[in-house]
Amino acid sequence: MQTALKNALGRLSLSRPFVLSVIATLVLGAAIGTWMAKQIATSKVNDAATNSAVYMESIFAAQLHDWPRGEQVSEEAHAELDRIFLDGQLHHEVLRFKLWDPGGYIYYSSDHAQTGLRFPVEGMLATAFAGKVQARLSKLDEKDNLPELARWPRLLEVYVPIRSGSGKVIAVAELYLSAQNVENNIHAHLVRLWMIVAFITFAICLLLYNLHRLYISFKENARMHEQLRQAGEGMTTLNEEILLRIAADLHDGPAQTIAYALMRFNEFTAMCRGCPLAPDGVAQELHRTRSALQSSLQEVRKISSGLAVPGMTELSLYDTARRAVLDFERISGVTVETGIDKSLDKAPLALKITVYRLLQESLNNCRQHAPGGEPRVRVQHCDGNILITVTDQGSGFDPQAAAAAGRLGLAFMRERVRLLGGVFEIDSAPGRGTCVRARLPLPASEVIHA
Repeated sequence: MQTALKNALGRLSLSRPFVLSVIATLVLGAAIGTWMAKQIATSKVNDAATNSAVYMESIFAAQLHDWPRGEQVSEEAHAELDRIFLDGQLHHEVLRFKLWDPGGYIYYSSDHAQTGLRFPVEGMLATAFAGKVQARLSKLDEKDNLPELARWPRLLEVYVPIRSGSGKVIAVAELYLSAQNVENNIHAHLVRLWMIVAFITFAICLLLYNLHRLYISFKENARMHEQLRQAGEGMTTLNEEILLRIAADLHDGPAQTIAYALMRFNEFTAMCRGCPLAPDGVAQELHRTRSALQSSLQEVRKISSGLAVPGMTELSLYDTARRAVLDFERISGVTVETGIDKSLDKAPLALKITVYRLLQESLNNCRQHAPGGEPRVRVQHCDGNILITVTDQGSGFDPQAAAAAGRLGLAFMRERVRLLGGVFEIDSAPGRGTCVRARLPLPASEVIHA
């Protein structure tokens, strides 16, 4: 139950970044879409205003360039404006038209009831008198728009500055156009926009989902790799404990028995030396038997001492590597050129056992296959890994042929390294010596910092 709950919480913690990323993507997509929607609406309104401004300027330039300026519009000018905005085809497009003077006085309105009224010059009207075309989708909520509000709920409101020949703004034309075309245009563009935003957002979410799955797979692989490494450490430690037990059993069992048998045999031989009835050749057979017993006792003791490496728990990694070299030099009489990093301190017992056995086997191979040569040993720390290199200048060999021949020493070294998640390599060829390389990862808690 606890394990299931722990795994569920672990999956939840892995999913949290994905959920937060998706939420952030959706919020960002909505924000960008909303901003772009506003930009599109503004752009379409401004386009309609620009077209209206160009059209109004052309009308005033062509037909009303000489209309009189004053408190009232002349009958001729009033009739001309009625002809344009009430009787002509333009009245289908321009639902309401007003002409303002700089003081807020309405020169002319297509709603004749508004002609001659005065209102404060503010807002968009004031900006238009400053020389800028203004437009908006109006809700008709201002006092001078009450007549329009009675007929239309929403219009496109445009303010166009009217300039004199010198460029001075002498009046403002206020137009109310149907908002239907503009709104339809905006709606069509918004539909396309939100489709694009939705597609991009979906693509990003899909990408985030795949990245999340990849991240989970990576974490799962890392977890499994760590479990395999820990299992390898446990197996290596267990194997060493088994070897220690076997060594103790050999020392306390067969070795003691052979030693006792050899002692009793010596006593028996001493008794038989003076026996006159002993057949010819008995003394020689007794000597052979004693030699066999002595050889067996030495072999058992040798095997026992080779199986066990007592006291390794207390050693640092540096001391472990150094001990492997010193043990080889003591037994073989061969000097080894060493380069062992003295900063190598704490390490799991399994790692120290693997380093010792790897150096032991490699150096024994050097003595056997490269006699007379001076082997070289390098044990260094690099980026959280222990790098081991053992080289000799012997005759070399073909690693593939050796593996096919079933050389157990190489196979055991390779498997020891692989059990700890490391990499084992042999670089050799007939006639050019041998280089054994191994890279063993240090646990994160044991990584050496410079």
